[in-house]
Amino acid sequence: MNPLDKTYFEITYHLYTDTEEEVTQKVEHIALEQSVELPRSVLSASINERIVGKPGQILQLDEHQYQVSIQYPLENAGSEIIQFLNVLFGNVSLIRGVQIQSASWDPLKYLCKGPAYGISHIRHQLGIPTRALSCTALKPMGYTSDQLAELAREFALGGIDIIKDDHGLANQPYAPYAERVERIQNSVKRANEQTGYTSYYFPNVTAGFTDLERRIDIALEHGCKGVLFIPQLASLESMHWLAHQKTGLMIMAHPAFSGSYVTSTHQGFTPAFLYGQLYRALGADFSIYPNAGGRFSFSLDQCQQINHDCRTTASPFQGCFPTPGGGVKWEQLPEWIERYTNDTVFLMGGSLYQYPDGIRAVSDHVRRSLQDHA
Repeated sequence: MNPLDKTYFEITYHLYTDTEEEVTQKVEHIALEQSVELPRSVLSASINERIVGKPGQILQLDEHQYQVSIQYPLENAGSEIIQFLNVLFGNVSLIRGVQIQSASWDPLKYLCKGPAYGISHIRHQLGIPTRALSCTALKPMGYTSDQLAELAREFALGGIDIIKDDHGLANQPYAPYAERVERIQNSVKRANEQTGYTSYYFPNVTAGFTDLERRIDIALEHGCKGVLFIPQLASLESMHWLAHQKTGLMIMAHPAFSGSYVTSTHQGFTPAFLYGQLYRALGADFSIYPNAGGRFSFSLDQCQQINHDCRTTASPFQGCFPTPGGGVKWEQLPEWIERYTNDTVFLMGGSLYQYPDGIRAVSDHVRRSLQDHA
């Protein structure tokens, strides 16, 4: 394959088939399906040359696994992120045995802008130059706004850096969004004034487009500095839109509704591509993912690759904070920092709620542990 030039972007796939002949057919199928959706025989020479995806060399990785990169003209994506996503994984999502490994992001910088802030800016804003960050989730569903605000107060008094809504908190009658945001933000603000620490509250703004704007306005009205957003529910393109509205809001992306994309070893996306590359390209300042050893099934190697892709300087975008959760225990923080480095946000839930001496006490332990390993 010729080196990628500025008029093409490249997608790298792992393909799973029984024979090399089948993989050759599958590559041709993908190249056509993700561009013209017609047989070559009915295409003009010009369309064949300019528009159809251009496959590269097929590399056999093991008995049934192959790797191939296909170049697509940037003009096929045009000026729309949604159309880029369609070229990335439109009809090919219906073909068995296709997994996306990576994309060449440099040619796509005109379209995907990455995080508005990223690791270095966030560290500056939070006044945390070197240590790892802590995060927790307010839960459960069923608590009133006042109960959640009291929880947030205890977390903030102990010094947790980011206190976010759980992804299940939306606009339920027992804790309506506008009321909840006002009471929790005020509670965290008063706790900060009392302690001198700086804890941030991130409300969950995930909603349809009309309600999304309203929820963002409410978060800004009450002085929130960041939000939780679920891109697979409210759309990847909406996350990118939000990231570049110049609101000053940091975006923490949550992986809910994304599992079917990443849990197969033969289909969809690698976890690192979705949570490390795509979420970063489309504006996430923090990318939550299920940590190894928790209640989900990710391996340590998969998690390390997510961390790498969130932070690598080979990307044209600002770094994104990897945010492992789903089973991170506060007492294991020194071990996780050693594995993942300080450029990580550790999301802890159950182990904090279960601490016998209460939320404030365990939050103070977390703060001291992170400071000791700065």
